[in-house]
Amino acid sequence: MISGDFLSAGTLMEKSYFDVEPVSRRVKVYDLPDDVSGFIKELTQAAYKKDCDKLIFYVKTGSKEEADLQAHSCKIEGEIKGFFRGDDTRVYAKYLNPAREKKKEGNVIDYVKQLNHTSTAKTKKLMDGYTMKWGREENAEEMAELYQTAFAKYPTPIHNPDYIVDMMKDHVHFALIFKGEKLVSACSADVFPEYKAAEFTDCATLPEHRGKGLLSHQYPFLEDKAKELGIHTMFSYTRATSMGMNIVAAQQGFTYGGCMIQNSWIGTGLEDMNIWYKIL
Repeated sequence: MISGDFLSAGTLMEKSYFDVEPVSRRVKVYDLPDDVSGFIKELTQAAYKKDCDKLIFYVKTGSKEEADLQAHSCKIEGEIKGFFRGDDTRVYAKYLNPAREKKKEGNVIDYVKQLNHTSTAKTKKLMDGYTMKWGREENAEEMAELYQTAFAKYPTPIHNPDYIVDMMKDHVHFALIFKGEKLVSACSADVFPEYKAAEFTDCATLPEHRGKGLLSHQYPFLEDKAKELGIHTMFSYTRATSMGMNIVAAQQGFTYGGCMIQNSWIGTGLEDMNIWYKIL
């Protein structure tokens, strides 16, 4: 989602790959040009104009870019091993507003780490009456309704059926679960083909169908698809206060990679997000 307004800010920005996400007031940068200092200056000026006060950078561990970011007061928030075609990656952040740098209370990660995680999702069948299938364009309307019910606010316009269709056309695969004919749960694998990585994201289950282990079936379903596509690493960002999502990630063999502070506007405000990753 590269913004033309941002690109017009300077020529260095045209040499980078980045996503502008105005709902969460953030910019995620995946490729840096050689002139990191000039780029950060251009990016900061453009971000201020668009009310984005967090800059996020993904860089290979031990690279020159990593040292450059440290020199510009960027702080490490976590890691995703194998993100760049098998190369380990560190995630840095630069805060343009000091208030955004404060961690929220209620991160469940210490408790989750203490649990004995065992997944049996691949050996158990879905409960009677539930079926799982791949999301298709004809499901976009009911998917949008599901997301609208689950999230009053979301970092991307997932409430819009047209946006969901565009996602399906752009390397995003959805795993849907139905109870009878009714869609009750959805999640996706957002593939980064240039990096051989995929994000497990867009997870939503209707309240009355939670606690039935549905995500524990969708995770391996999408993981198998990722393997078919030659993906090296899967990763996920889970709400730091969500016991269920963090437990499912741990149960599925993901490794905790750190906490991104006030990272995503989801539900009622900006929330801390835990990083999880898994080498396939």
